[in-house]
Amino acid sequence: MIEEFFNQLLIAFHQWTSFQVGSFNMADMVINLQSAFLDSSFVFVLKIISVLITIVLGAATVFLIIKRKEFDTKLASQEVLVAEAVGAGPLQEQWNDILRHIDSIREGEWKFAVIEADTIVDNVLRNYFPGDTMGERLMNIDKTKLLSIDDLWEAHKIRNHLAHDSNYFLRHAEALRAIRLFESTLKELGAIE
Repeated sequence: MIEEFFNQLLIAFHQWTSFQVGSFNMADMVINLQSAFLDSSFVFVLKIISVLITIVLGAATVFLIIKRKEFDTKLASQEVLVAEAVGAGPLQEQWNDILRHIDSIREGEWKFAVIEADTIVDNVLRNYFPGDTMGERLMNIDKTKLLSIDDLWEAHKIRNHLAHDSNYFLRHAEALRAIRLFESTLKELGAIE
């Protein structure tokens, strides 16, 4: 059935193109129209426009490849974050000092411990991420580069309460939580053991 349909279609096409009245031939007319169209100035303009579009798209592709390489380079420099460890010796000693302060019974010691822990983490982050403040650096960190980023934000907010509100009452449990959150970040970064 389908074969018969295509046979009928082919026969109709052949009859249409071989239609002739006197010296007029339909097939010759179609070929002449095609030749005239392809030789026209319109097609020449289309060719020029398509060449220009090809050049622009090629330049855009080269530009995007260059930008991609710059992005990959920046991304690779951030991946070094986990591979490099900041010297664990002196930093570990500072961290042990913070742990001694957090074990105190005085609120002032807890506040000091939280602020110092925030400073240590900020100094470590400064080596890897851009930004003038710790808040800016935290915003530049991708969650795939630092898994404890949300915890670090929480601990940094506690530190901000302490730094900006002298009447802020810091409970020991809250101070201890902040210290543990800072500690997990430092361990993830390989700065302490």
